[in-house]
Amino acid sequence: MANKDMAQQIENSTIGIDLLKMLMLQLYSNPRCIYREYIQNALDSINDAVRLGILTKVKDGHVNINISSNNITIEDNGTGIKADCAVKYLTDIANSIKNGVIHAGLYGVGRLSGGGYCDILEFDTSYQGEGVGTVVSIDTRILRRLLDENKNEMSAEDAMCRICTTQTYEVDNDKHYFIVRLRNITNSASILLDQSDILQYIKEVAPIDYSATFNSLINLSDQNEFVERHKSVSKIRVSLNEIADIEKSYDLVVKGNDDNIEKLRYFELPVHEKYGSMGWGWYAVTDFSGVINEEKDYNVGIRLRKHNISLDKNILNSCFKETRGNKYFYGEIFISNDKIVPDSGRQGLAASEEADALLKTIREYFCVLTQVYYKASRLKTKLKTVQEIVDSIKDKTDPAVISILIGKLKDSVSEFEKASIRDKNEEVNDVITIYREKYNHNLKQIVDKLIGNISIEEENGSNENDTLTVNDSKSTEGDTIQERPLQPNNTNSTRSSVDSNNDLDNDKNASFPQHTQEGLGSKEQSHIVGTLTTQPSSDNLNQKKKDKGGVDEILQPLINKKLYTPEQLAVLRKVLNTMLMVCPSSKKRNLSVLMHSAIASLE
Repeated sequence: MANKDMAQQIENSTIGIDLLKMLMLQLYSNPRCIYREYIQNALDSINDAVRLGILTKVKDGHVNINISSNNITIEDNGTGIKADCAVKYLTDIANSIKNGVIHAGLYGVGRLSGGGYCDILEFDTSYQGEGVGTVVSIDTRILRRLLDENKNEMSAEDAMCRICTTQTYEVDNDKHYFIVRLRNITNSASILLDQSDILQYIKEVAPIDYSATFNSLINLSDQNEFVERHKSVSKIRVSLNEIADIEKSYDLVVKGNDDNIEKLRYFELPVHEKYGSMGWGWYAVTDFSGVINEEKDYNVGIRLRKHNISLDKNILNSCFKETRGNKYFYGEIFISNDKIVPDSGRQGLAASEEADALLKTIREYFCVLTQVYYKASRLKTKLKTVQEIVDSIKDKTDPAVISILIGKLKDSVSEFEKASIRDKNEEVNDVITIYREKYNHNLKQIVDKLIGNISIEEENGSNENDTLTVNDSKSTEGDTIQERPLQPNNTNSTRSSVDSNNDLDNDKNASFPQHTQEGLGSKEQSHIVGTLTTQPSSDNLNQKKKDKGGVDEILQPLINKKLYTPEQLAVLRKVLNTMLMVCPSSKKRNLSVLMHSAIASLE
């Protein structure tokens, strides 16, 4: 008996008008989300049309968006809705047959959301073979008036009857479409009429194709198993006013920091032992010169997508250990687990154990990506130091100063070499390869000359105005360091200045990942000045006393003539000893000649 009474009470219960207020006037905080909602519904309808044979393939489907002075129309050529169920389907609330697996939609509430930004929300549809069109119009002005009059006792069903009107009309038998019309956009939602803003929004969130140039990066990837998967992701054609077939705005250059995209790195998130497949994705491999400027580049960050429709662009920021981490990347992750679905506003994921497992897996992979931009920052700093020393040497004429700078150059190249040791993660090795190539292209030749092939004219053939020359098979006797300014490959290659705010290498709190100490192959060794280490050789250690004696011998003329005080001689001795310490063994003879010449000039 108690169960019967409860059933009767439930049958007599009322879903109030405030539900309509929530769904139509408060569902989205960002008005632009209605474009994503209606494009998502169009994708579902187009996919159904392909399954039913109405369309041949998904890319035969299209969505046409027209923005006029105060009205918006969104039309697709999917299945449309049959006339005998169109009114019920379009006025039902949260009664969707979609399950989020085959369809991108799930909750059956999004279609009403456009009503919050216009006076009249209108649906117009026809199903192939029926020759009938159905129009359902919802007057949101009446809804607002009912809410203002505090008609809280009114049910959502009664309110829908008050605000809706319907009609049917004849159409060609083969027509199939669904049209959404928003009439008289409200002043508070004027952003919906901004064509340039909406175009950018569609490029960010819609399930559309990439540009031809970016598709070339996909096709050039050597990760073939992902290339085909990437090509098979659902894509439809979307047009906005006169702009046909909108494409995602990824290109060959990262607009927010001018980094060139060298290639795409694909990755598969580990299969969960309980929940199965999680997802896969890609990111652009660049030299990661710094964070991407969000004001210049809407593509910043790795985006999370379900059915190729983007969730909130910031959803993965918290998966990095540092807030800025995601701002170094371009990329996308495609969710492959059927049970992981967006929440009703598509700002995040609906709560579930599977969703928690996905985010945990992403956080673990992003630890590797943190190593990527840390390694890039470290290599960038080392390379900058080498560049600065080379530039400094070009401006110097004093052989003693040049010799000291060459010692510093040797140390810097050695540090760059150590930072370039191959890593256990291929993601990190991508960056190492880029910076090695920068060094090889822009610096290696002149560094080899400075460190390995310096010669100084013999004392009897030189004078104070002689210039330090570099001799090798490609140089002529007249070539000088000053005459060989470094020219970068292009404007996007090695930058001579680095934003100190982005220099992780100078961050005292930064902890760099440990790397495997694999040896470089012979080919890789040719790319780095591998022999230029700063560790003292056994010969150098054995010659320490001999060097000291050599310095005293060089200073002997000054000591004999007593032209300088003991303190002055001590300073000279220290300078000469330092020069001998940093000088390569093979060049000590030349340095000794230089020192004798310099001391002779002081007598």
